[in-house]
Amino acid sequence: MPRIPAALSGLALAALLQAQSPFAAAPPAPSPVPVLKDYPDTPAGKLLRDIKEHAEVVARVEHLCDLIGPRLTGSGQLRQAQAWAMGEMKRLGAVNVHEEAYDFGLAWARGVDSARLLTHNGLRFRVDQMAWTPGTKGAVKGDLLLVDARNLEELKAFKGQLKGRILLRTNPDDKRPPLARRGGDFAAYQAEQAAMMQFLHDEGALATLSMSGRKNGLSFTSGGAGRDPKQAGLPAAYVPQEPYKMLLRLLARKEPVRLELALGGNFSAAPVQAYNVVGEIPGRERPEEVVIVGGHLDSWDLGTGATDNATGSSAALEVLRAFQATGLKPRRTVRVVLWSGEEQGLLGSRAYVEAHRAELDAIQAVLVDDMGTGMVKGFTLQGREACRGLMAQAIAPLNDLGVKELSLRVMGSTDHAPFDRAGVPAFAAIQEPVDYFLGTHHSQMDYPDHLVPDQLVQGAQAMAVTAWELAEMPVRLPHGKVALPVTGTVNPSAPR
Repeated sequence: MPRIPAALSGLALAALLQAQSPFAAAPPAPSPVPVLKDYPDTPAGKLLRDIKEHAEVVARVEHLCDLIGPRLTGSGQLRQAQAWAMGEMKRLGAVNVHEEAYDFGLAWARGVDSARLLTHNGLRFRVDQMAWTPGTKGAVKGDLLLVDARNLEELKAFKGQLKGRILLRTNPDDKRPPLARRGGDFAAYQAEQAAMMQFLHDEGALATLSMSGRKNGLSFTSGGAGRDPKQAGLPAAYVPQEPYKMLLRLLARKEPVRLELALGGNFSAAPVQAYNVVGEIPGRERPEEVVIVGGHLDSWDLGTGATDNATGSSAALEVLRAFQATGLKPRRTVRVVLWSGEEQGLLGSRAYVEAHRAELDAIQAVLVDDMGTGMVKGFTLQGREACRGLMAQAIAPLNDLGVKELSLRVMGSTDHAPFDRAGVPAFAAIQEPVDYFLGTHHSQMDYPDHLVPDQLVQGAQAMAVTAWELAEMPVRLPHGKVALPVTGTVNPSAPR
């Protein structure tokens, strides 16, 4: 390489190196979002044009993530985000802007986590505590043991071997089928997991380590809320795949493997309340009937919660902005709800359904955006074949924008699900995955850098137009619970 003058600026140096490179830069991948050449002079066309030309979704996500940051339910940062969201709703013309409280349980805050090998190579490696598990109260030291058990009966085979040990929960090379959440019953799955953790605690184990589901050094976080720390089981953490598999290889050598582990999470002194944020545009003819558009404002805390779910929350707020900017007044009320506690088991939306039981029949439909920055391709119908024709009408103005899919697939892992179980037509957006489940979801990578602006804007267009069409529709969508087979009803992204 030729000698490079020391006075070159960073940008000049980068340009020079690029010019000298024998490899051409890869062209950007083509966007999957269709480009509309013109917009019809209809309410849907006005919404599409206005959002395309004036959307604030990217700026909103950046504000939430860069200025406020991660928004764990029960935290001061989520309360700050909720105050901001209420201000946004009022600025965007919503009325009846308010919060609705529900009992959450104990708040939890992450501390400093660390791990290192006390044998072999002495490596320090990343660990991230599972939320709502107790901390270790300083560093603990213990021999490592692989506990390859998928249920309580298999775990009991390790009785008498666990005292003073740090445990690897499962072997990722195990080909046995998983618990399948006890046939789709998430409550039964949680009960089984709680029983397993209680067994480990009673046997005197120190902590458990699970492998992250994300590759390339990415970590992962999850955890349920509301538990008393005395009943929260053992300290537990996720480990990125590479160091986790190193630990497995060391154990396979049949040599003692010893770790030092510190997990710094802590619980609040007393239970707290959590809140959902609500604002609406009143219906001009049938204000008592409601179309709900929503997303969850809470997030995990390894990143800043950009794609899970500042994107969906910002798209819901964009519906308000577009209605205000175009002056459109829907026949039915359009209500935006930003839930909390989604990441701990849909707690906010479940509380909303319980608080509004008497009004559920007045809900025309619920639309939820919660799969990241990817463009909307359609909606899951939750097995509601009777809704297919009317939903096809609702998304017809979006067909040329790539919104065509109406799948009978059932997804049970975001805030539409409690409504669906109560008999309300409630649908989650089907979105392009981008790098959601392979990268940003629940990991330290969830920052606004991974937004795809044109796809995010298209998603806001899809939510706004679908909400408008459902609000204007002369007939009601059929209500009622739908009998479904258990198989295939559980989504892998459901809270662990």
